[in-house]
Amino acid sequence: MAIQAELANLRAERDRLRREVAEKNEQLGDQHQLQKAPVESSTSSEAPVPEMAIQAELANLRAERDRLRREVAEKNEQLGDQHQLQK
Repeated sequence: MAIQAELANLRAERDRLRREVAEKNEQLGDQHQLQKAPVESSTSSEAPVPEMAIQAELANLRAERDRLRREVAEKNEQLGDQHQLQK
């Protein structure tokens, strides 16, 4: 029964990580769209974000996305290992 609980926990964590990866990919897409968008006139209430800040955030999001993908792959491997042990 403990193995079943561990499997359930691993699956839940895997699913959570997949959602996080999807959210990060969406954020990356949003950032990409912001970079492509023409600069609005000075009547905008928001101050423009410096290009370097956008690039830094984009790099951070990509690094986090890659880390999450590795974690998801590791969890999938653990699930596969657990599945093999049950056979």
